[in-house]
Amino acid sequence: MRNRILAAASVVLMIALSACGRNNIYADVARFHTNQPINRGTLFIQPADPALANNLEFRTHSESVAVEMRRQGFQTVPAAAQAQYIATLDITQTDGTTITRPGMTVAVPVGPTMIATPVGRGPRNSTERTTTIGVQIKRQADGTQIWEGRASKTASAGSEQATLTWAVPALSGALFNDFPGTPGVTQQVRL
Repeated sequence: MRNRILAAASVVLMIALSACGRNNIYADVARFHTNQPINRGTLFIQPADPALANNLEFRTHSESVAVEMRRQGFQTVPAAAQAQYIATLDITQTDGTTITRPGMTVAVPVGPTMIATPVGRGPRNSTERTTTIGVQIKRQADGTQIWEGRASKTASAGSEQATLTWAVPALSGALFNDFPGTPGVTQQVRL
């Protein structure tokens, strides 16, 4: 009997430890383009909402996109008049509904009965927040859109991953990973 209890306890411990190590560290990424080569050149990043053009917070977040664009061979410039390409950046956050995550329940034999024990540290009754960044790149000369993409991540509200400070750089990295990417396919990209 003691061996059965020890075996059950070790199974419960292994499940609990594996649950602790799991983390939702992926973003959903979708990209669209014409499958034509994209020549690199100068690029200006503007907000989707023109009212944010001089907003310090927007400039901070747009720098995360600029870093990734420079990694892809683009040169970012401070004015649209100097750019071959215009990248329009849109950042949104939406709060989801309240969810219940009871974790996992494991039955442990104690004598002739089984006792259900909750395992895992998942949040209980937490609200989720989804952060999405979207970027559209157009040629300045003729206004032709050459690339569009979006990346989103859902995290528990109040967690570090739900803050723009954490999410925008992480999502920018995911969005421009393997640029220009496979068109028309939503993929999970590790953050």
